[in-house]
Amino acid sequence: MRYSPRETHRELREQLGVFALGHGDAEERATVRSHLNKCAACRAELDELAKVVALLAAVSPANLRQV
Repeated sequence: MRYSPRETHRELREQLGVFALGHGDAEERATVRSHLNKCAACRAELDELAKVVALLAAVSPANLRQV
């Protein structure tokens, strides 16, 4: 199946969270990396997601209450 550039952008943008967390297989990560080289908007969004990932990494599971 071929995607239009707009659909591909949307799909790659949806993968940024997975990418920021360091997940995804090598091919998926390479595809996202390639897109990031061309897309300033997605790079900016990834920068924001990286801040959230850093904050989450600082949270101690022992300090979390069960909801």
